[in-house]
Amino acid sequence: MDLGQAIKTLRVKQGLTQTQLAELCDMSTNSICSLETGKAYPPIATVRRLCDAFGVPQSYLLMTSIEEGDIPEEKRVLYKFLETLRNELIESKEP
Repeated sequence: MDLGQAIKTLRVKQGLTQTQLAELCDMSTNSICSLETGKAYPPIATVRRLCDAFGVPQSYLLMTSIEEGDIPEEKRVLYKFLETLRNELIESKEP
């Protein structure tokens, strides 16, 4: 899952529309759409605003966006552990 997909997954999980999330983050709906579709990558200040709106730490959002290709081959055993943890976080009711 990339960062845009992680943002969308968390938004949907929390029952927010793109418009509602945009309002919470003082952003445009188009900006949220661009992030979710991967057309734009958020600067750290935007990640902070998104996480504040979701009520989650930045590490939560960033962890859910890690993909296997982001990890060097010699560290992929660690990725498998993180993938299990990430899936549990995504599936849990509470972030």
